[in-house]
Amino acid sequence: MSKDSKVQHRATRQHPPTKIIVQRHYVGTEKMETVFKRIAGEQITKKVKEIAENNVN
Repeated sequence: MSKDSKVQHRATRQHPPTKIIVQRHYVGTEKMETVFKRIAGEQITKKVKEIAENNVN
């Protein structure tokens, strides 16, 4: 007895999609940590100068 073409086959189980998170550790050739430290330092220096100028006036 041959199999009928109308017979339904069970669908294969599909796994939920996997999200891959990629973090960049370098900006150009510099480590991100170095870049963040520099930016934070510049912002702190700028804020200190603003406060000092406001106190003088």
